[in-house]
Amino acid sequence: MAQPGTGHGAGPGAPLTDEARRLLDALPTASLLFDAEGRILHVNPSAERLTGFPAADLIARGLDLILAPRGSAPDPLQDGDQEFPATGADGTSFWACLTTVPLPGSACRVGQILNVTGRREAEGALALSRQREALGLLTNSVAHEFNNFLQILIGYIDGLKRRLGDRQEPFIQRAISRSADATERAAILTRQLLAYSRRIAPEVRAVDLDAIVAELAGRLAPDLPPGIRLVVSTTPGLPRAISNPTQIEFALRHLVANACEAMPSGGTLTLSTFRVDPGDRAMQQPDEGIVGIAVADTGQGMSPEMLARALAPFQTSREAGRGAGLAIVHGLMKRQNGTITLDSRPAEGTQVRLSFPAAPDRTLH
Repeated sequence: MAQPGTGHGAGPGAPLTDEARRLLDALPTASLLFDAEGRILHVNPSAERLTGFPAADLIARGLDLILAPRGSAPDPLQDGDQEFPATGADGTSFWACLTTVPLPGSACRVGQILNVTGRREAEGALALSRQREALGLLTNSVAHEFNNFLQILIGYIDGLKRRLGDRQEPFIQRAISRSADATERAAILTRQLLAYSRRIAPEVRAVDLDAIVAELAGRLAPDLPPGIRLVVSTTPGLPRAISNPTQIEFALRHLVANACEAMPSGGTLTLSTFRVDPGDRAMQQPDEGIVGIAVADTGQGMSPEMLARALAPFQTSREAGRGAGLAIVHGLMKRQNGTITLDSRPAEGTQVRLSFPAAPDRTLH
């Protein structure tokens, strides 16, 4: 694709005068000269700084040198802006925008490359914000309707308790007990959905994450699908977390359900706690450190593309129409001053980490 050359000079026979070369080299933006076949003839110093590659390498290999894997190469002979994923010499990824125009009196074209990563990230953040707003409105409507039906069920179950509570038939007692338990959990879920949709910050306090994980594991273990082994790993001396225990359980149940669906043939589900030493400035209470819960599976994992979109509303690796992705969990974590991070690779499983500010020492006594 490229025509050989050295340094910043144009290739053999390039119609670039010394004055034009000086002007091109003086430009503050990454600029290149292309011949009539799209080969690079000249690279200015700004392009070297942007890409990290010397001019000779860019002239020898063309734009393919900075093209990210699975990216689509731009056409230097095409008019208009062309954005493509690029990788610098140091391995840093960024979004590049190539714009070329004809050079007057010549068959060559002058091109400019800009780093548009910031703009694309801002556009993505705006789109994600709008999606979450739409999810919040939808969630509010559904939660209110669900709550209306739930109140009817609760009323009838209470009536059955009063009329059949003294009956000793095992089936009746089991049906009443499980129905009451199911409606109680459904009521908790409804409150969490309403809290999410209204953007209400939950009441937080110092909680023992090891105790929450152990208690939840005991309730979940009997209902796990066949072939899934549950492993619980706690952290000795773990500080308490500033969080909301009800919302933690809601988030963990969602993550456990996702993990189980990622292991249709069985596997290992691990619930563990962890701590991060004080000093991490990512949290509002860095002096106390960070504590959290990790949910890991040995399932199918996610592709890099799916992983990048996993926290966006309505994204799911399952069949269409199922689940709201991890957007609700993400929203709940943000309202507790917490964070959610994911690590996943295809065929190697997924780990989700929920991190919270650690409680000050005085709350432990």
